[in-house]
Amino acid sequence: MCQIKAKATFHGHELTDIIVLNPGDWWGKTWLIEVGGSYAPLFLIVEAGSVSDAIEELAESEYAHLICVDDQDLGDYDPDDCHYGPSGQVLDLDHLMIHGQEGSDTPFPCRYFGDDLPEEGMLPTDYCDRDDDEEQRRDEKRGLYPQHDDPAN
Repeated sequence: MCQIKAKATFHGHELTDIIVLNPGDWWGKTWLIEVGGSYAPLFLIVEAGSVSDAIEELAESEYAHLICVDDQDLGDYDPDDCHYGPSGQVLDLDHLMIHGQEGSDTPFPCRYFGDDLPEEGMLPTDYCDRDDDEEQRRDEKRGLYPQHDDPAN
């Protein structure tokens, strides 16, 4: 499977080659994560049910080091007043912004692109449905679904 990248428009600016952390994992409900907030922030797309779920997905991803506090720095954080990730890790969310419309089917609209996707890309909601169809077609080619003469079987 190829790596999926996304394209989107953000405040009138075209964003391209955005890394998608978990394509197809949350029915195409996409959020734009901005890490850094400086001249050159890192943008990521994550599929999640809510803002807090998006943070959890990030905290459990290969990009977790961007928000997880190193063990040597834990003394700088008050245990009663800090944010925790799903695995109990302390999170520093000071330089994290999440963009999207809470309560909508597609909080942050974008299109997915990759080698095995159409040239014009694909909506994340269609990508989610596509995975099931593609898997079934591959399984049928491999003979994993027996052919029956009787449609009732």
